[in-house]
Amino acid sequence: MTSERKVVWLTGFSHFFTHGAMTLLPAVLVVITGEQGISFTDIGLIATIGYFLYGFGAFPAGYLADRFGSKRVLTLGILGMAFSSLLVGFSTGTVFFALAYALLGIFASIHHPAGLSLIARRVEKKGKALGFHGVLGNIGLTISPFIASASVKYFDSWRAAYLLFGCFGLILFGCMRSARLEQEKDLSFREMWHWRASTDRSASVTEKMSAVDTTSDSQPLSEPAIFPLVMLLLLLGCILSGFIFRGSLTFFPMLFQQDVLFINQSDRPVVLAGYVTTAVLSLGLIGAWFGGYLNDKLKTPEIMPVIIFVIVAPVLYYIGRSTDTKLLATSCLFSLVYYAWQPSQNYLIAKYTKKASHGMGFGVNFFLLFGVGSFATAAGGYMADSYGIDRFYAVMAWIALAALFTALAVLVVRPYYFKYSWKVVRESS
Repeated sequence: MTSERKVVWLTGFSHFFTHGAMTLLPAVLVVITGEQGISFTDIGLIATIGYFLYGFGAFPAGYLADRFGSKRVLTLGILGMAFSSLLVGFSTGTVFFALAYALLGIFASIHHPAGLSLIARRVEKKGKALGFHGVLGNIGLTISPFIASASVKYFDSWRAAYLLFGCFGLILFGCMRSARLEQEKDLSFREMWHWRASTDRSASVTEKMSAVDTTSDSQPLSEPAIFPLVMLLLLLGCILSGFIFRGSLTFFPMLFQQDVLFINQSDRPVVLAGYVTTAVLSLGLIGAWFGGYLNDKLKTPEIMPVIIFVIVAPVLYYIGRSTDTKLLATSCLFSLVYYAWQPSQNYLIAKYTKKASHGMGFGVNFFLLFGVGSFATAAGGYMADSYGIDRFYAVMAWIALAALFTALAVLVVRPYYFKYSWKVVRESS
């Protein structure tokens, strides 16, 4: 198997593991609230903290991927996710559960900046690779509710699902660590102890160079830097889409239990809602694949988010106003279209960032997507307690409309860049 194929498959399975582990909670949310005796608002707050760390950790993870190598950092993240999943499964009490879930969010945050920068740097046909990466991530999203529901049905426990994912993570860690990828260094725990010493030496050299530089009146640090204006709009779109992504994904099982009659009247509504959620989200596999495929074909890939949100905004509105068959149909359409957004966004981030800073670019992107978007969980939990979860989908429709206008603005500002420069000047004595 070629090095590029290894990159695509390993990052794809890491994406599967990441989204799968982070999506188990919505499917068993009702069971956990009953077992722990807490409200939807409280469990929404716990989930928000985990999801926020899932996004916040992407920022330093992107820096580490640029600094130490994407494969090294990604391997460490997989190992951390595996142990964190096991801790969640063995957790007793609300506090232990909350801490273990927060730790899972921290390690899960590593995948996107490290995995996507690995693809961006080491794979030639990025659109196709990102599409495949999105497909496996969506398989994780879709199969996760099924696994959680099956755990409740056959083991009478939501914990078995986390233990299963933890064991899978340990196997994936072994595969990732043993794989040899061109121009990528392998994770060595012995070398990890030398990273700090190496950094300290580099800092010492920098201080000495700075001391030498101050002998002149002024010293330019760099040529004028260029920053594409479109990146600001892409990051704004990330915040809006992150709210939609986390909100819709978290509360689909609850919405189906409430508004689909055959689920509501079944003997095991939690289990059946998990199965139906899996079926609905499975359509996202098609969207993710074609989203990546079309980005390689389109002369103007910036048009993709516009097309997506033109459809998604009204669909979310009708999801909040529908029941039974109409609710399932509109949810399927949402899943089919919306999940083409992520490979499209990843393609544009890679396009508008330099190769040496891909990790940081994806880190900021996913901090905003998952970190800021995590507040949708708390907002949805509050609305579920106060007004009913269907109202929350109407709110997300307005957010999708704002995302549409942002995507249109991207098309307008493509030719414009910020240009800036700086220098250090010694103060006269």
